[in-house]
Amino acid sequence: MEERTKQIYTRVTPQEKKRIAANAKKCGLSVSEYIRQRSLGFVPREVPPQAYYDMCSMLEDALAFPEGEKMISGILNELRETILLPGRDM
Repeated sequence: MEERTKQIYTRVTPQEKKRIAANAKKCGLSVSEYIRQRSLGFVPREVPPQAYYDMCSMLEDALAFPEGEKMISGILNELRETILLPGRDM
């Protein structure tokens, strides 16, 4: 990989800076890497919450049981409620 030695400067409002930083954090990227990817035409994806990975692991574990289909159905419902349906911040 070629060493990055050049810089590009731009000015943003404080609100834009906060928004860019928040979007970068959601994607698990530094602000520089987020801006680099966006400006090169990529759309970084948000990192799923830990609940997603926990439930994927539960789905894999459920396959080992004879009643796995019923367990998977319950896990999928929990996944839908936890990740997909809107929730409230407490």
